[in-house]
Amino acid sequence: MRNKFLPTIALAMALVLAACDNTGGDLSAEQAVATTEVSVVDNDFEPNVVEVSAGDTVTWTWSGSSPHDVDGEGFQSEVQSTGTFQHTFDTAGEYEYVCNIHGGMTGLVVVTDQ
Repeated sequence: MRNKFLPTIALAMALVLAACDNTGGDLSAEQAVATTEVSVVDNDFEPNVVEVSAGDTVTWTWSGSSPHDVDGEGFQSEVQSTGTFQHTFDTAGEYEYVCNIHGGMTGLVVVTDQ
């Protein structure tokens, strides 16, 4: 005997999984925002792609209610729900970062020569 609710349950699960997916594909293909300020909100970095000059300091500010961290090559914040974290980018390049708590919560800092 087949469960008549199975299609409804499958659809509900697909919608929940889609809502949790913040990968957004290739971050380097997204339009970078020229700013040194990133908001850490519930399951998202806003903006998730920023462009700064070499020597600039990026500040991540927690504004959501969930705990997050910022973890990239050469920098890592504590897990926190409030406050800020800063990192100075001295060398041109692309620096991807993630929240280790929430898979798919990613960001990118594009550093250009001065």
